[in-house]
Amino acid sequence: MTPTSLRISVIIPTRDRASLLRGALDSLGRQTLPRDDYEVVVVDDGSIDATERVCGDQSEDLHLRSVRIPPSGIAAAKNLGLFVSRAPISLFFDDDDVATPTLLEAHLQAHERYPDQNVAVLGLTTWASGLDISPVMDYVTGPGAFLFSYGNLTPRQMLDFTYFWGGRSSCKRSFLATKGIFHQSFRFGCEDIELAYRLSRFGFRVFYEPTAVSHMVRPVTTLEFCARCERQGWSQYLFSRLHPDPRIQDYCEIEGAEERLNAVGDSLDGMVHRVGELEASLQAEGPPSEGGPGPDQLLRELHRLYREVFLGFRARGIVAAARADIGGQELQQRVDQRQDRPRPDRDEERMAEPLATGTSRDPTA
Repeated sequence: MTPTSLRISVIIPTRDRASLLRGALDSLGRQTLPRDDYEVVVVDDGSIDATERVCGDQSEDLHLRSVRIPPSGIAAAKNLGLFVSRAPISLFFDDDDVATPTLLEAHLQAHERYPDQNVAVLGLTTWASGLDISPVMDYVTGPGAFLFSYGNLTPRQMLDFTYFWGGRSSCKRSFLATKGIFHQSFRFGCEDIELAYRLSRFGFRVFYEPTAVSHMVRPVTTLEFCARCERQGWSQYLFSRLHPDPRIQDYCEIEGAEERLNAVGDSLDGMVHRVGELEASLQAEGPPSEGGPGPDQLLRELHRLYREVFLGFRARGIVAAARADIGGQELQQRVDQRQDRPRPDRDEERMAEPLATGTSRDPTA
């Protein structure tokens, strides 16, 4: 293999997810694309687990290179992967996803269909078939549209910058290298959409290719998703500080955040408790108690509470970031501390409620 023979680079930022990373790399070793046509670049963002060993074990089966940096966050890791990579197409891939065998071929075929430098490709991510899909997992990817939600999209639709979803999107490497890279203030969430917003002035668009399929193998709990939404709120506030554009202010949900948080107030924790009760009732075996609410009624209440709780935690993050903003440097230090702590559900990737046709909101998200 020579650099000139490479057609696509798979860039995986990771931190302390060695077992999940192994599954991701295994799936990339089973591609229908010839092995010499692609490379895998793993950026180890300060792991203290067995990530280095996992990369070493896989290096003989893949054209894999791994680079290690001190804990710097997802944006810095993606930038390093981009500049270390050598192929003309860069696919950003999550460490808790697995690729279907035709994933890389499907991305390349989409780029051949749209060879313009300003066109990226969004693939399709679903839950892995072996997972037990809990009520919250079903909600955030279904009716709630909080996480890689594709319900409003049509196959091969051309979309705006809000659909450059990290972990399942590919782009022309040279376009990013010459027009803009990830803003390294972001350690979790919004780094992908913020970059795509800056690129949009150069005509950046995203083509949806549903045959480019990957599966998320890590389950998500309600408490993990609450924490994720709060961290996302911090990122949205930082995003809003970088760009006064009214579209971004609306996207980041800054206006009215304190009012939304006050509306739930001290009841937020109680709502989370009630969510747990409803989840347990719906997952329990046997018929409902006589005279009690049926499954449909319980599910409606649960979905209402999911939405209120997740938006409440996102507002909590926005408000906390705003209160910390007494000078950009102090805000950045607080964001670093908040987002760089150990977390069980570290995932960039995540799409929230659509804003309108052809426009999405990144949680991630």
